[in-house]
Amino acid sequence: MKHSIRILYVNGGLMNRGGIESYMMNYYRHFNHDEIQIDFIVHNAGGYGYYDKEIKALGGQIFVLPKKSKYPLSYTAKLKKILKKGNYKIIHTHMDAMGAWVLKTAKDCGIPIRIAHSHNTQHLTTNPIKLFFLEQARQSINRYATHRMACSNIAGKWLFGNQPFQIVRNAIDIEKFKYNEKTRNQIRKEYNIENNFLIGHVGRFDKQKNHIFLINVFAEVHKIFPNSKLMLIGEGYLKESIQKKIDTLNLRECIILTGVRNDANLFYNAFDLFVLPSLFEGLGIVAIESEMNGCTTFLSDQVPIEAKIAPNVHYIPLKKKLWTQQILSFIYSKEKREEAHFNLQASGYDIKTEAQKLQEIYIDLWNKVTTKK
Repeated sequence: MKHSIRILYVNGGLMNRGGIESYMMNYYRHFNHDEIQIDFIVHNAGGYGYYDKEIKALGGQIFVLPKKSKYPLSYTAKLKKILKKGNYKIIHTHMDAMGAWVLKTAKDCGIPIRIAHSHNTQHLTTNPIKLFFLEQARQSINRYATHRMACSNIAGKWLFGNQPFQIVRNAIDIEKFKYNEKTRNQIRKEYNIENNFLIGHVGRFDKQKNHIFLINVFAEVHKIFPNSKLMLIGEGYLKESIQKKIDTLNLRECIILTGVRNDANLFYNAFDLFVLPSLFEGLGIVAIESEMNGCTTFLSDQVPIEAKIAPNVHYIPLKKKLWTQQILSFIYSKEKREEAHFNLQASGYDIKTEAQKLQEIYIDLWNKVTTKK
């Protein structure tokens, strides 16, 4: 192949360290760039994304568009210009229902392969006006997509209904999540928690992630087991209200806020228990990361069943009493960390294997449209 295939990814925001962005970058890094190259459309009024420099270093281009809701005419005109100038044959949206508007424009521009990708199981807003338009988009997306992908079965059914779709795993670099005793000791020493039972959570400070519920649960756990601590890794628009909740419950000394970490993968080593009490998830990639590390993982019953790939994973309904009981029971059981890493390559979450599969899908689609007479 003389020239690499250029594919256009479309993201709903900037390329920062969210779950969807991490998914895209994990695959992008592991494609053979002599065969596959990715360009990105991002949405923002200004600023830069965390991954921008890496994308450009890997050979990708980044196009910034304004939010469609604010500048609909300008948005469509700029989008069409990007699509036509790039002469793309494949566009792959990672915006859930919002991808419908992009895919419609792509169809109007004659792009033959239009992939919609579902990363969630419900809309990420509670605003009734926004929900109305998003629901319209969800119901129309099958009209504009030629191919459909999803991170889990429930995510696919939510966005695409009865239309067929392909599961593409939220795969990760397994080697980065191997358990390391030395790293565990270093982190616990740094935060002065060498002798504490540490409960960990990784995720943006967003309503979906259910931090307030988690803090309320931890408050009950801490009353009974004062040697426990909670570590929250992440940032987000709810940070102020989360800090206020921590102060109200007088938990500042036993809840650690690390902010966003470039080395978040290392912190799973320090956790004694990982928790994800989300209100909903398309998959919950942090659960997979925790399992790769061998850490016992508690998930809400709103997390898809595909997130369970190791034996030490437990689903719990979102009731404070149940979560408190389950955490305390685990603490007192003194259950040891699973040596889970060795058998997880066969689970379908090894990025090296999965990136090769997706690359072959792209090449096959490309060949079909470019060899048509």
